[in-house]
Amino acid sequence: MDEFKVGNTVQVTGSVMTGNVGTVIWIDKKRERYLVLITPQTQNYFTASELKIYSRWQPAHRSPADAAP
Repeated sequence: MDEFKVGNTVQVTGSVMTGNVGTVIWIDKKRERYLVLITPQTQNYFTASELKIYSRWQPAHRSPADAAP
């Protein structure tokens, strides 16, 4: 249960709420789940395998067609 800490910004990768970004607000060590606040009205529990650290500075994907001649 050391993958994420309270305050980490994470992106959901599991089947429920995939792609949503939120903040870890509580760690349930007994159930091995992280409580993630997605919006002020939406929060959910996720396992570590359903989350990844979110970085908004991810490199953009560029195809060879985008390259200048």
